[in-house]
Amino acid sequence: MIDEGQPRVPVPVVAAAIIFLLASAIQAVQFKTSTAPGATEPRSTIFAVGLILLSLAFAYGLWRQVGRARILAVGFGAFNIAYGLTALPDIDVLTVSRMVGYTAVGVLLLVPASSRAWFPHGP
Repeated sequence: MIDEGQPRVPVPVVAAAIIFLLASAIQAVQFKTSTAPGATEPRSTIFAVGLILLSLAFAYGLWRQVGRARILAVGFGAFNIAYGLTALPDIDVLTVSRMVGYTAVGVLLLVPASSRAWFPHGP
């Protein structure tokens, strides 16, 4: 049931939450399909599932106007962009798409006025 008293979530925030989930899913797939020695161990599966659950928590926080979720999503995206740049000489398509996704998340959460107004100011 739709709550009539709740304001509508701005489109840039919805787009940022969806893109954040997609970029995190790409990262989890990259982690599981890597050729690193530990990629097939059960702990890597637990890590990938944990990454997806954390991303779901961030997306839910963006949806529910939690200012910390915006800060954490942008920070997490910036960290992933920097991490992707470390593989710059032989970068693959999935890494580029993940970096573009996290860049879009940062722009969608920080630039549009409707996104900035969606999150409360202050502590």
